[in-house]
Amino acid sequence: MNTKPNYQTWIRMNKLLIFLGLSLLLLLGTLFPIPVYLRISSGVLSLPFLYIAFILSYSIYQFAAFGGNYQSRIHDLIVSKVDGGEGKILDIGTGSGSLIIKLAKAFPISTLTGIDYWGENWEYSKAQCEQNAEIEGVSYRIHFLKASASKLPFQDGAFDVVVSCLTFHEVKDSTDKTAVIKEALRCLKPGGEFVFMDLFQDEKAFGDVNELIASLMKDGVSDIESYTLAESIPMPSILLNKKVLGHGMIISGRK
Repeated sequence: MNTKPNYQTWIRMNKLLIFLGLSLLLLLGTLFPIPVYLRISSGVLSLPFLYIAFILSYSIYQFAAFGGNYQSRIHDLIVSKVDGGEGKILDIGTGSGSLIIKLAKAFPISTLTGIDYWGENWEYSKAQCEQNAEIEGVSYRIHFLKASASKLPFQDGAFDVVVSCLTFHEVKDSTDKTAVIKEALRCLKPGGEFVFMDLFQDEKAFGDVNELIASLMKDGVSDIESYTLAESIPMPSILLNKKVLGHGMIISGRK
């Protein structure tokens, strides 16, 4: 059995390999005995793929524990925003379990539930989460469940705290991301608190962020605070690229 937890980064390795493979194929095209204009075209076409592969590679390094450890630091930031974690906590999009396990350690009398879809397109798994929780000594307080964030299998007001990190924009079975956020808030009890980190500044996914916050307030959410990720954690400029965390924002409050 592994003695160290395995917390993978948010960057999918298969995505990185695809861009690396495409860029290398196009670069190899410059070596073939074909007309010069085709070799030049192949080289030029490889540049955007090389650029994306570089961004992804650098991000993996900075997110990982052996690099900048920014993934863990962002999770630490979310945990620090939770005021009262003594009750029932829900983590939506638990991935490989890093955030929920940090919460379990920070609030030792809490009970926690982590949900994720764990689809084939992702490299996380429920078994990986359970093993990480076992290694970290908190498995007896955490229940992991496969479910979609668009339709949570919980009663209204079932949790005292609801958190989520970079999940809502990834939900594929609902195009209305505001509805997905409100589904998360449905499971929060009156007076309960939430901390969500996502690409809320990406208008293609969430629309205008001020309209989003206004919509949540109309549904009874109060004490809302919002701040960009860049304001909260100093990060390398490449991580603030729009293709990485440039749209990152934390929205927190109470119901």
